[in-house]
Amino acid sequence: MRKTAPIALPTRNHTFWPADDLRSWQEAPRESFLDWLSQQRIVHDRQFRRSSTKTYVAIFSWWLDALEREGVGLLEARPKDAAKIFAAHELEAVSRRRYLQLLDRVYRYLSRIGWPGVHPLRDELAKEKILDPDDPESLDETELAAVIERLEALPGWRGKRDRAAAGLLLGAGLRANELIGLRVGDVSPLYEIEVRPNSVHRAHRTLVLPEGPWRTWIDEWQIERKASSIPGNVFCPATRQGSAFSVSGLFRRVNLWLGPLTETHEQTGANLLRNTFARLALTCGRYSLEEVQEFLGHEEQRATLRHVAALGKKARLAGTPVPEVLFLAPLK
Repeated sequence: MRKTAPIALPTRNHTFWPADDLRSWQEAPRESFLDWLSQQRIVHDRQFRRSSTKTYVAIFSWWLDALEREGVGLLEARPKDAAKIFAAHELEAVSRRRYLQLLDRVYRYLSRIGWPGVHPLRDELAKEKILDPDDPESLDETELAAVIERLEALPGWRGKRDRAAAGLLLGAGLRANELIGLRVGDVSPLYEIEVRPNSVHRAHRTLVLPEGPWRTWIDEWQIERKASSIPGNVFCPATRQGSAFSVSGLFRRVNLWLGPLTETHEQTGANLLRNTFARLALTCGRYSLEEVQEFLGHEEQRATLRHVAALGKKARLAGTPVPEVLFLAPLK
């Protein structure tokens, strides 16, 4: 059996090639990249999966090899070099975006530690195309504020239950069937949710976002549910007898929260709220693309990138800055 060459995994090493020293990046860019990558974190201070780390190392090595063929080093690269390299390699749209995102992150870090050069990926980043014309719809900030106001006005135990359900759709990105199947105890004290859908979708883990009223709504409902002695173990039941929602019943409830917004959006129901979660998670600056992919339970990153593309398109049409959506978390 053919053996594959080993790939070095990053471990923190300040002694030889510290990532915060420009001389290290010039003399030993591969080792400095490994040191830099070792500092990147995803949720709860975890490092990237081994497979993801291998991908990032391979992308950076591809870039260094391409630059070497052009006779320039990492810190000497210019926009014309990047244009030539990317023109010579027919990368799939999703792969191209991923390569650009990683390299963009590296060069912006180098600028922060004193590199005076021109960002070599500047022109390539500006040329990025929308990956999918079928953009996922989401609520903008004004619409979201209106939905929150409608939810907070709902009275009684149903109001508290509806707010918790909305918190799980808007704040954790659950699908309708995932919300319907959620059981008491599935939301941890740290607001983590192990999602085990009874459908074609894969099991995954998500998190209730700390920004917004979502966690407060969920806490209030759990207190209300216990005080009301609702039987069964359905987290957000349709009735006080503990019966679960049907998909159509949940759809009608969500559209009650949306009110007149159902007339202005082609897509409504739980999907509109889930798409809004994707927007919030991608633009809050707290999570990586890889994390948001996991939160949404996407099998392929291509599905998550549709949301990234939609954000960029809306920003350009509005003439506002394109949100900084990265798949590497900010350095701590």
